[in-house]
Amino acid sequence: MTTRLPLDWRFFLLLVGLGCLGTQVSLFDLDEGAFLEATRELLAGGHWAATTLDGEPRYDKPILTYWLQAASLTLLSGLSPWLSIELIGRLPSILAGAVWAWVLGRYVAEQQPQKGVFISLVVATSLGVIVIARAATADALLNLWFALLFVDISRCIREERDGPRLRVYLWLSLGILTKGPVAILIPGGALMLWTLASQQWRWLMWALAYPKGWALLAAILAPWLIGIYDAQGLDFWREFIFRHNLERFTGNLHGHGGHPFYYLFVMPLMLLPYSALVLAILWQAPTLWRDPLTRFGLVWLGLVVLLVSASGTQLPHYVLYSTPPLFVLYGHLIGRLSSRIWAIPGLIIPAGLLLALLNHHTWPQPTHARDIEQLLLLADVILQWESHVIWGLGILTGIASLLILWPKVPLEARLLGLGGVQLATITLIVLPVLATARQDPLKDAALLARDAGAEVVSQGVRMPSFSFYRGAITREQAPTPGQWVLIAVHRVPELGTQSATLELKASGPGWRLIALVPPSAI
Repeated sequence: MTTRLPLDWRFFLLLVGLGCLGTQVSLFDLDEGAFLEATRELLAGGHWAATTLDGEPRYDKPILTYWLQAASLTLLSGLSPWLSIELIGRLPSILAGAVWAWVLGRYVAEQQPQKGVFISLVVATSLGVIVIARAATADALLNLWFALLFVDISRCIREERDGPRLRVYLWLSLGILTKGPVAILIPGGALMLWTLASQQWRWLMWALAYPKGWALLAAILAPWLIGIYDAQGLDFWREFIFRHNLERFTGNLHGHGGHPFYYLFVMPLMLLPYSALVLAILWQAPTLWRDPLTRFGLVWLGLVVLLVSASGTQLPHYVLYSTPPLFVLYGHLIGRLSSRIWAIPGLIIPAGLLLALLNHHTWPQPTHARDIEQLLLLADVILQWESHVIWGLGILTGIASLLILWPKVPLEARLLGLGGVQLATITLIVLPVLATARQDPLKDAALLARDAGAEVVSQGVRMPSFSFYRGAITREQAPTPGQWVLIAVHRVPELGTQSATLELKASGPGWRLIALVPPSAI
């Protein structure tokens, strides 16, 4: 299959447009709310090099994502009649996802011009990328730096040139500014293992003995390193390095534990609808190993799978760190495949959701009160939209089935069609339904509190999008008469000791917004 679409600025705008689909929905807690609330506090007078969350120091990530979100909010918030605040907050991730897809497509096109657009669209429509490139977090940005690092290291392996070598140090420094040590560990570890396997020690010395590159890295990192020390001293490094990196790897942080075989199940899901192509790569691995460039891709891929499988904290999006070589290897192999069997995973998302909805009476019933409320809200939203959701999923499942069954369709066209079906399923059905059931009640509560000019505190609830939408810090402390409190359901009885009348203002899954009206105001 060849394509007439050029990998130019018009195609890039197409990728950006695809990335905007589904981004107008309410922010999801915890991560999106935490990033954008920390950014709002930075803009409201915080330290330029350090972040806070609801007034307390936030040590989770370095600064670059917050700077980009701050730039987006500052430059575009005046366009809110045309652009929602959610899209504006997510714009750095949207652009990072588009550049990520464009960069890998351009790199593949250097060797196989007819495959570049295919690879870019594969990146843009893979399930994990669909989700992460629409999230106001650091992950799409980090994956962009990984893509650029993989591409320019590969160019250096192919030919020793100073341009790509200098850019490697640039992407490395920006990766560190985005997420810290992991930006060194994965490309650095892959490079060392590739050098060992290929016996390319002289090449490694050429790559590392580069004063200009080290000077660029130092120039980019030094201002922030000085600034973060000025703001938080050594506290940031103690918390960030030991708790959010070492403890994340050696222990189960925030209950996100898994199993050594966790990613054997998660990886195929995150790579839908192109998951079956991984089997083709594994089948061809002995042949791919012979070439230095594809060997580097296999080493990177294997290192990521081993590291994330060994980690004590496991999250689905960690598998995306393996995708730069994986997507490039798709380009190497897709021309050798033709059977429609490789496209069958494209049915999983639309058909699986349709079957789950039609058999909702078989869903296991949760035991936690918060989860019961969440399920009831979700069921209520689905009931309101039932005909639209079922018809939408039915049509998309039918299209997916036709794409697989229709004869004489090139495999690339089948796969990209299924990618489009999956993109529509997630952005037009799944995200709106989940946001309406889970996040819209919280957003409405925050806007209610903002318009009332209420002073709000929280107890037992950590949903920072409430603070972002309200435009004010929500501190964790006991409420006093005259205040409102965002409180976990199981802690509501504690308010009985207050000498105030309790007035329910809003409610959602696991939380209540309650005003404590003093006797004098009654």
